[in-house]
Amino acid sequence: MAVFLSRIAFPAIRGAASKSFVLSSAHELVPVKNAFFSPKTSVLSLIGVRNSTSDTIQPTIPLDNKSIPLIKKTMYKKAVLEDLTKKEGHYLTFAYATANAYDLKGIREGLLHQKLYEPGTLSAQEVGDVIVANAVYSVGEEPRQFIIFREGAVVFWNCTEIEASNVLDFIKRYEIEGYPRDVIAREREVMTYVYQQNAKKCSLQESCFVLVPDGDNSMERYTFSHAMAQSARLGAWEARLEALASSLRSHTALMEREGAAHVEKKEVVRKLGELFSLRHRLNVDSDLLDTPDFYWEEERLERLYSNTVAYFTIPRRTRVLNERISHCAELLELLSSWAADRHHVRLEWMIIALILIEVCFELLHAAERSLRVTVQHGFERTHFPHDVEDSLFQELSIIDT
Repeated sequence: MAVFLSRIAFPAIRGAASKSFVLSSAHELVPVKNAFFSPKTSVLSLIGVRNSTSDTIQPTIPLDNKSIPLIKKTMYKKAVLEDLTKKEGHYLTFAYATANAYDLKGIREGLLHQKLYEPGTLSAQEVGDVIVANAVYSVGEEPRQFIIFREGAVVFWNCTEIEASNVLDFIKRYEIEGYPRDVIAREREVMTYVYQQNAKKCSLQESCFVLVPDGDNSMERYTFSHAMAQSARLGAWEARLEALASSLRSHTALMEREGAAHVEKKEVVRKLGELFSLRHRLNVDSDLLDTPDFYWEEERLERLYSNTVAYFTIPRRTRVLNERISHCAELLELLSSWAADRHHVRLEWMIIALILIEVCFELLHAAERSLRVTVQHGFERTHFPHDVEDSLFQELSIIDT
């Protein structure tokens, strides 16, 4: 009896009691009157025995959608330069991606020859392929600096747009596969940085880098610059994919309208090469899919880098860019198969034409042979003089040749 009560009766009573409360619109539990001792409730239903008359599926209680809080995902939006310049005590930071790669050796020699900026390196020995250039002539108390990455990006600290434009013009001669100027200007990243009093460590706020006053912030600047450069490079690749997708829209519209695509095989192969080159740079040559090895041993810098990358929504943008590349690759493969089918059909028609030409020649030869046989039979029946017969045979031999 005790086993029966503990395993069957008590759970059934607790389940029935729990059903006596429903959710109201204000998210409060309100008891239902006589829910447990209602006439429709039988003892058999309490102990778990199925009742055929009252064993029906009760509809679920609808909830008001207005009462459910919505979780909004924060989306990254490029900062506007005019809004950032209004902040007092803040200095500007620009990030540009201008090429796939830079010739750092040539840039270093050019800076030494120009004598306007002093090239240097960072204190950490693990950081390579980077040039940190400090302005020789100071304007104000805050120094001017820019960091050049071999991957084709440069980040300016406390520089004006005019100065940044002059530096970009100087770097242009050392670019490897440079980007268009409109893409460089449109996909730049703009942030500010400020020295916050009583700040013990560097951090990231809304469109602002917080630095520690009277301290060495060189590695923190490099970390912020690296993340900004990654975002600018990703923006340039997004613009390149957008241009490639725009060139494919005409083919898709033609396929939708006419049910055919007039495209050459060479053009499709060239666009496929551009697409796979972009995918290779995104997933293989760059370190957008994972944290660079340098930050693994620097927990403080790794946290700053991860927060900055998350602010620029680089992981989500990388995933979306890969999905768009896959979609464009599927479309180009379809166009490639269409162009290959057209080429095969053209070859088949050429073969058919050659066969028809050969058949025509065979028919002509057959007609010639039949004509010659007819003429020979006529000669046998008709007696011609020898000179006439010889002339006829000569004409037949000429026709045969």
